[in-house]
Amino acid sequence: MNRRIVLLGALSLACAGPARAQRFGRGAIAVDLPWAKPSVTEAAAVFMALRNDGPREDRLIGGTTAIAERVILREFDGSALDYYELLPRRPILLRPGRRYIALRGLKRLLAVDDMFPLTLQFAEAGKLDITVRVAEGLDEE
Repeated sequence: MNRRIVLLGALSLACAGPARAQRFGRGAIAVDLPWAKPSVTEAAAVFMALRNDGPREDRLIGGTTAIAERVILREFDGSALDYYELLPRRPILLRPGRRYIALRGLKRLLAVDDMFPLTLQFAEAGKLDITVRVAEGLDEE
């Protein structure tokens, strides 16, 4: 019996990484695993998966956070976008080397395991408050 408890404890620790995965939603909009890399300047990038499970399109049109002066939607080449189009059942992945959300004018540096609030603004769904975790290498999960 004690051996089972030890094995279950070890298994629980091994699974702790995926258990930290976060999911947020509002209406038909779902946001999965929002994360950011640690920062070394007053700029950072936020990544996540966005999904629209509803029958009509929506748009991510911006965001706000208390830890930065500006939240900017970016294309893979770094150019600013006015919105991300969220078509029904067509997920969008915000990942390093692809589209991302830029934070500019950070009020503090971001370190691994930090967490911070980010409010996303959608044209139809309205505001969605999420929590972003600072981590290394989540883009490979």
